[in-house]
Amino acid sequence: MAIHDRQTRDRERRRQQIIAASKRVFLSKGASGATIKDIADEAELSPGTLYIYFKNKDELYASLSIRILKHLNLRLQRVLKNTDLPHDQKMDAVKQALCEAYDVDPPMLINLYHLQSSETLENISAELFQEIMNLSRQCLKTLREIFARGIQSGNFLNVDPMTITLIIWSMFSGLVLWEESKRALNPRKDFLKSTVDIAFEIVGRGIRKQGADPSRGAGEVIRSSSSSDH
Repeated sequence: MAIHDRQTRDRERRRQQIIAASKRVFLSKGASGATIKDIADEAELSPGTLYIYFKNKDELYASLSIRILKHLNLRLQRVLKNTDLPHDQKMDAVKQALCEAYDVDPPMLINLYHLQSSETLENISAELFQEIMNLSRQCLKTLREIFARGIQSGNFLNVDPMTITLIIWSMFSGLVLWEESKRALNPRKDFLKSTVDIAFEIVGRGIRKQGADPSRGAGEVIRSSSSSDH
């Protein structure tokens, strides 16, 4: 068992070594310009070794999204579980969670959004594809639950919470990619935070129900519902 555990740890270490090398190469040469040999050289391994761990270059590119998706899932779960946070502040907390994912690793969040609209996912293993899809769905599911509770509390308009989720997700991803295109023209430009603040303010006002008490937290709504049953 000890030998097996050590082999598993060594294999995972080697895998992470390859992923780290691929990230550096993709950042310097771009996804289209990078080759397996470039990545192998950066990792100080043979190309054949890379193929033991990854099916092709597309798998390496797609694997870079796993870490940022896990981080985003954790942050959104914290927002969902914070039942004392008033619902008018939940929108701001969602914005902060998304922006923090960008701050943690901007290139990898950009990589994730590019991945969603590329053919890369068609060329990876079923296991990796499923992992990425599961993590992505979990992000959307958590966002949907956050907005569903806001609707249940009477603070948000009674609309499909998944529609709100998709609007928020596509709005933020679009702004991130827009910021990337602006930086390509002028690296000193930084429009993202101010633009995201305005965008979330507009959407937040749009889904807020008139006459709602935004100071009520999810926990208070649950307690009120329970007491009314008795």
